[in-house]
Amino acid sequence: MKRWMLFVTLFAVAGVILSVLLILAGNSGGWVVLVMTLCIFGAVYLFVGNIKKKQPH
Repeated sequence: MKRWMLFVTLFAVAGVILSVLLILAGNSGGWVVLVMTLCIFGAVYLFVGNIKKKQPH
């Protein structure tokens, strides 16, 4: 699970950087990219957290 979270976190950071660059360039699509990136990251974070709770220790 740690590997998946690292992978998703790296993509989330790249998405946030891309969206910030788009916003600074005056492209309103940057806001859409930012919201989509954060929503996908949040969903995966909750999904992975739910899987971790169900695994036996």
